[in-house]
Amino acid sequence: MSAPGYAPPQAPGYVHPQSQGYAPPQTPGAYPTGGYPAGTYPAAVPPRGLLPWALGLLILFPVPFLGGLLSGIAMAVSGGASRRFGGVARENARAALNWGLTYLLVSTVLIVSHFVILFTLTEDSPTGFYPIGIPITVYFALSLLHLVLVIVGMVRASSGKVMRVPFAIPYLRA
Repeated sequence: MSAPGYAPPQAPGYVHPQSQGYAPPQTPGAYPTGGYPAGTYPAAVPPRGLLPWALGLLILFPVPFLGGLLSGIAMAVSGGASRRFGGVARENARAALNWGLTYLLVSTVLIVSHFVILFTLTEDSPTGFYPIGIPITVYFALSLLHLVLVIVGMVRASSGKVMRVPFAIPYLRA
């Protein structure tokens, strides 16, 4: 408690909150110097493994089939590089690497099989889309699943949780 009639001294350039306007400091250099006081910096956010999942969005690259292949390669390379951080980042990087390699393998097999079937079955006579188009239809469904998994992985990694893909081939184990 302060003594009656005592008011603390005002800082130079201080404007009482009830008055209107802003009064600049009366003396040059009256602003505080020296930066923030110790202990007021925000805590550094530890790595969470978000980058490998975010690189999965390369599937949206506008060149057909190339975006999917780039996406799988980028997830695998970035997942391998992000494993050194440890903790949640290591687990998310491992999961992204496993899913990226799985997606790369399965999509490559589907694209190659589509073109093999296309050139072998249509040599003699043209047929309908679905005996030939089954691999490419599965590829587009897999790409849609990939897009959903990448978005879910990004959301989970940004909140500090581990994204697990149970049906990915475990190239790297924990």
